[in-house]
Amino acid sequence: MRLWKLTIWGLAFVGLVLLWVLVIGVSGGLPGSAFNKGHNAVWVGHRWVAEDMSSREITNLVENLERHQIDTVFVHVGPLNADGSINKDVYRYALSFLRQARAFDRDINYQAWLGQIRSKIDLSDEEVRKNIGKEVLILTQFVGFDGIHYDIEPVWDGDEDFIELLAETRDVLGEDYEMSVALAEYIPGVFLWFFEDVFELKNYNTEVNYQNVAQYADQIAVMVYDTSIKQPWLYRWLVSEQTIRLSRLLEGTELFVGIPAYDYYDDEFIQAEVAREWFDPEVENVENGLRGIVKGLNNLRSKGENFAGVAIYPYWQIEDEEWEVYEKLWME
Repeated sequence: MRLWKLTIWGLAFVGLVLLWVLVIGVSGGLPGSAFNKGHNAVWVGHRWVAEDMSSREITNLVENLERHQIDTVFVHVGPLNADGSINKDVYRYALSFLRQARAFDRDINYQAWLGQIRSKIDLSDEEVRKNIGKEVLILTQFVGFDGIHYDIEPVWDGDEDFIELLAETRDVLGEDYEMSVALAEYIPGVFLWFFEDVFELKNYNTEVNYQNVAQYADQIAVMVYDTSIKQPWLYRWLVSEQTIRLSRLLEGTELFVGIPAYDYYDDEFIQAEVAREWFDPEVENVENGLRGIVKGLNNLRSKGENFAGVAIYPYWQIEDEEWEVYEKLWME
């Protein structure tokens, strides 16, 4: 009887250990610099290509990118119009900007950031997708961008029209230009199955959409912000889980984990009282985002080879204090 009990306890212990390793994971204590590959990204506004920026301003931008080991820049050239076209005035100085920026550093990758709210553009319309394809061709082969970055929201599992756009864009770009896609937070399909009678979720992105997008995209940036989370520890946990799970899921596709550097309370386009419902800058910020990423990469469940780097949104709202936090947590 004693041997039987010891066997049961032994099996239970092994089961708990396996559960811990597979579900929670074993974590290390390495600093962010151990995972920083110098392959980080940032979203910048369309003023860089809409206005005639001075050489000094462009030099300062490039030097700041170099200083913070950022080699991928999503440059806003949109938004897309309802028919899939873009107003050329929005990027009238793009040629000049790219020429001057590359004179200071030829290794930085500049992608044309195309975005739109889904309700304002019908991707099921073949003509609309064809017009987007024309813009993609102009921006890469004639203007000189290194690739295309899509941020069309929302997209979801089974979103065939969006996937068709990516397939057609891949045909236009070929293998010479990169394509990256910004997606909302990953929600495991098993979570939806388990809680389908509790939560009514729409426009969600499970492994289905992530893997569909990964068929065509070279890079995926998960936007881990605007989550409505009110506790810093919970936000850090979410960022770490996104880092772990997506680094395992996206085999062969580079993963950027996007974290916020903005404060909607100062945003002239969004009313503060509305923003507070789904964004709290005291919770969702560069420090908590980076701590979550580092925690996730320290977890043995993550696959660091698929993790590209941090992506910060947006460049135009990053303050000196946030750069200092970035340097401390990600570069030292």
